[in-house]
Amino acid sequence: MDQIMLTIPPKAEYIMVVRLTLSGIAARAGFDFETIEDLKMAISEVFNLFEIEKLKGKISVEFNIASEYLDIRIDVPNGELTDNELAKMILQTLIDEAEFEKTEDGHIVKLKKYHRGV
Repeated sequence: MDQIMLTIPPKAEYIMVVRLTLSGIAARAGFDFETIEDLKMAISEVFNLFEIEKLKGKISVEFNIASEYLDIRIDVPNGELTDNELAKMILQTLIDEAEFEKTEDGHIVKLKKYHRGV
């Protein structure tokens, strides 16, 4: 399994960096264009669930590439999950598995997308 890690400041303009990185990783992992677009939208929805400008500390994004799936883990420091049902519904339609975990330091968001047919 290949692992790629990215750390960004808590500023909205850096979400594009995460989306572009994800796009390259997903293409390299063999996902089709439509799925890559879904993954990029899912990342945007995750960040919509947090007030990114109010976060203190760096946001870590970890991509784990396996032959059957792509795992994405986002560590959101000191973030409060907003009650945005629309964003959660959109996320559920785009991603095969989504998990939100509250920690002492904030939240961990885990996303998993399987290759079609797996």
